[in-house]
Amino acid sequence: MSQDKSDVKTDLISADLLAACIHCGLCLPACPTYLVTGRETESPRGRIYLLSEYSQGRLDLTPRLSEHIDSCLGCLGCQTACPSGVQYEKILSQARPILAQQRAGWYRFVLRSAFSRILPEYRFLQQLGRLLRFYQKSRLQGFVTEILDKLSGSTVQVSMADSPSYLVPPSRNLFAKFSIWQKFLPIVPQFKPLPQKSWRTGSKVATVQFFSGCVMDVFYNHVNHACMRLLAAQSNVVERPAQTCCGALAFHAGEVDITVALAKKNIEYFESTQGEIVVSAAGCGAILKEYAHLFVDQLEWAERAQRFSDRVKDITESLNAGQFSTQPKEFPIVVPKKIAYHAACHLAHAQNVHTQPTTLLRQLVEDCKTLACQGDIDGRIPVVPELVPLKDNEQCCGSAGIYNVLHPDMALAVLANKMEAVEKSGADLLVTTNPGCMLQLEAGIKQNGLNVEVKHLAELLDDFYCGQT
Repeated sequence: MSQDKSDVKTDLISADLLAACIHCGLCLPACPTYLVTGRETESPRGRIYLLSEYSQGRLDLTPRLSEHIDSCLGCLGCQTACPSGVQYEKILSQARPILAQQRAGWYRFVLRSAFSRILPEYRFLQQLGRLLRFYQKSRLQGFVTEILDKLSGSTVQVSMADSPSYLVPPSRNLFAKFSIWQKFLPIVPQFKPLPQKSWRTGSKVATVQFFSGCVMDVFYNHVNHACMRLLAAQSNVVERPAQTCCGALAFHAGEVDITVALAKKNIEYFESTQGEIVVSAAGCGAILKEYAHLFVDQLEWAERAQRFSDRVKDITESLNAGQFSTQPKEFPIVVPKKIAYHAACHLAHAQNVHTQPTTLLRQLVEDCKTLACQGDIDGRIPVVPELVPLKDNEQCCGSAGIYNVLHPDMALAVLANKMEAVEKSGADLLVTTNPGCMLQLEAGIKQNGLNVEVKHLAELLDDFYCGQT
């Protein structure tokens, strides 16, 4: 049945943005969904073509067309690879609200409730974290997993793709989806509230504001503590002001009004503060740096949002610009032998932060060499790690916010290629900078039986420079 387009705002997709694509195909090797399906409709140029046809009235927005667009990870690898400068991020941002209108009423209600009522409520999230921790600590998780695997018809595994043309089968039933979702749950740490202010003795270089995030602070609370210690170790006064959810997940789902409301709250919270706004999660940082784009028709808010965004820095940007005040002789030796770096899409492609994480890793290696030259320290033999290359390290792992929840089969197929690269790297530690990437990579490593640890880059630096073992 044809879609009635009278209630759909087709003018939200800019004809100029769509026309910029010359359909050369150089984006194809950078698109994870194209690589695992081999389908043109699951590629950037294919999606742009479909949106162009829809915008010009030659195609209706059928469920099938919507699925082709909605299956995009939003990793923006294509935008980095494009020689014509196609602004795919803007195209996708304009398309997503249209797709949101096509969702079933109950489904959209659940998503909007999560984005507007659950994620911004920190106390609720903390309680949810405690329940998940109890669930994981008890025998209940193993029992539920066994039941779900039986009801789904087979054990769902994160298997490796045999070739780039690997086709993605849909999950056979809801039980299979629940079985997959369980595998994406990270081990929830015991929650420890972050200090409102943190500093070290010595000269104070600057005051920085720490943005802890919502999901990040529940599932990876220990990473946030590590970030605050690292910032303090560079002689900063670190403050954590009142804040709310960044709105990234709502924005990716096309619920822009929720993102705008959350953005206004964060802007107001931070306007009375001074210094950089340092973010521990790449996904949060990407949307925080783009707040001004949410207020194109509200000049006053656009200016306030731009001032806010100009202050936002990823934790790797901030640490790379500073220096650690501790001396090498005080560093504990806790680093592994081989380290590989997976670049989070929202750091590399959305924020264009490519070199800072690897610069920090190389500096860590040099500091380890300095320690090794000093010989035995406190009965410990210094270990000099090796940075090993990870093939296509800037290619998406399949997490993409809540993509692995909404599209579990495609997420697993994309993850399979990443796991193949991790295994071939020979690394025993995989570092990244985004919570979604961490839980996705942890799930893949566990299911494939790889002896590889996953850490946020800040955890590794904290182990070395702050002595948190």
